[in-house]
Amino acid sequence: MSNILCDMHVHSQSSHDSKAPVAQTAQECLKKGISVLAITDHCDIQLCKEQNVLELVKRSIAETEQTANEFEGRVKILKGVEIGEGIWNLDYTENILNSFNFDVVIGSVHGVRYEGYCDSYSTIDFSKMSKEQLNSYMALYFDEVLEMLNTTSCDIMAHLTCPLRYINGKYGLGVDSLNYKAQIEKILDLVIEKSIAMEINTSGIGSFYGQLMPEPWIIKRFREKGGYLITLGSDAHTPENVGNGFDKAIELLKSYKFDSYYYYENRKAVKCPIA
Repeated sequence: MSNILCDMHVHSQSSHDSKAPVAQTAQECLKKGISVLAITDHCDIQLCKEQNVLELVKRSIAETEQTANEFEGRVKILKGVEIGEGIWNLDYTENILNSFNFDVVIGSVHGVRYEGYCDSYSTIDFSKMSKEQLNSYMALYFDEVLEMLNTTSCDIMAHLTCPLRYINGKYGLGVDSLNYKAQIEKILDLVIEKSIAMEINTSGIGSFYGQLMPEPWIIKRFREKGGYLITLGSDAHTPENVGNGFDKAIELLKSYKFDSYYYYENRKAVKCPIA
């Protein structure tokens, strides 16, 4: 195990799909020996015309700061945000990023601009798509991840291959990520070039998917290319899921000869040695 456990991707009651008070999650960190916790509530740019997204981020930051003071010396609690679909409105995204002093910014793609299927992929019934549609949907997903990395400021690229959690995990459609190897290679090259961390997202462990995101072969290729900036994120939406699956992620990192992973504070990477 690592000398220090750091969860860089956690949601609280300021996310639309969580009811978790930050303090409850921090208490769970104490039980599990997690030393560093980043609260990265959703900032869904595609909803900026329907919701006061800025106000939700303000609320998240305020609760995080208050709880960080309460747990000082026990759990380091960091202020973060998960920017979803930032490429849908770059000006609004930039305004959000300039309005707060985040410790960490996660860049995510939760939905793609695919005609008829623009909603979050967690809500799409992929069984209604043809094989050709599935292929073009996934290809567009990787294109939009690449566009996000090229156009929006982030420290961490979240849950690469996440649509497969639903396409394969929920609907059992057997789409092979190796079909998109060329696009994935470009993404890995860009992440390394821009010194952006690749997240190992453990939320699939114990769920209908049962896998890490991205898949192990992608993490291996990242290492082979010289990539070293890795973060761990449970993507927990309930306190009990914080740190979920970290043992599996750390064992995988050790098998690929990683000697450390990272957390972010003041938007700078901090090394966490793996014992």
